[in-house]
Amino acid sequence: MKEFRFIKISISYLIAVIGGIAFHLLHLPLPWILGPVTFLLLYKMTTRQPTDASLKLRNISFGFLGIQIGSTFTADTFINVIPYLFPYTIFTLLLIAVSLLNAYFLSKMIKVDAKTSMLGSVPGGLSAMLALSESLKGNTVLVTIIQTIRLVTVLFAIPFAATHFFARESGQGMPVSASAPPGEWYTLGIYIAAFVLGSLLQKRVPASLVIIPMLITGISRAFGLPLLELPAMLFILAQLSLGVYLGNSVSITDLVKAGRYCLYYFVLALLLIGMSFGFGFFLSVWTNMSLPTAILSISPGGLIEMALTADEAGGDPSIVSSLQMIRLLMIVLILPFVLQWVIPKLDKENMEAEGS
Repeated sequence: MKEFRFIKISISYLIAVIGGIAFHLLHLPLPWILGPVTFLLLYKMTTRQPTDASLKLRNISFGFLGIQIGSTFTADTFINVIPYLFPYTIFTLLLIAVSLLNAYFLSKMIKVDAKTSMLGSVPGGLSAMLALSESLKGNTVLVTIIQTIRLVTVLFAIPFAATHFFARESGQGMPVSASAPPGEWYTLGIYIAAFVLGSLLQKRVPASLVIIPMLITGISRAFGLPLLELPAMLFILAQLSLGVYLGNSVSITDLVKAGRYCLYYFVLALLLIGMSFGFGFFLSVWTNMSLPTAILSISPGGLIEMALTADEAGGDPSIVSSLQMIRLLMIVLILPFVLQWVIPKLDKENMEAEGS
């Protein structure tokens, strides 16, 4: 059994490497994430063979990507982000509210209950929404499928649009530690401590495996502590592992089961992306933030993917990651309580409407 799984994982990573190389040669955005995702999906669709991914490698990759993003921080990052907090919070809450309303009204048009539709359409926090779906007795399988549709749409549409339509001078190939002198080998202890702390806080801090290493690395750099520069290949391998994990987690069978609902929620995801671009534009006007930075900060994508895209699109990865972290915290810490209050009221209204 273990040997069979090892073969599946080896095949998955081999396909991912081929996909990453292909996307890199074609100069497509996020090649070492989107390449593996695309090629693994094509492999599953054409061969009907399963893929696999290593959870341990994924967790280690999260830590390295947190370090990569944290390495873009400077002494001014935490000061620079303060003026953006108020307008950013307003636009983020608006985006979440509109996405929930759209999902609610869509549930009235198709045979999907409101709680499942809303939980599936929340822009971010997949694991938290699945847990909340279980507690609220939603259709967890359908929530997973709807979230997957949104994830895949966002993952491909936003990096492409950001790098082709909103980009300034590209930051591709920028050394991770370009603005700081290289540190001594003993500073590896800081990275190791960040990994360990991130692992210990998984149940208490959302996305701790990324956020803790990112914050520790960012704060160290902000205070001028020179950290050892890690090889760029480590970050490429980390992105590759994340691509394998994402590509493996998208189930072709589940997407087929969803049938006609896929189209509705695909359109809903496109509307959400369009709104995020609009809010990003107004955020850039309000705050004088660069357009790529504003759009990627408010976009309903993952913290890692949006921060890496910001580097490619000429935005500020440190600002994007800081604001995306705030958005994630709002979704994971506040939204579940709001939904726990709203959804029972919707259920009660539906029961009264059916009774009358």
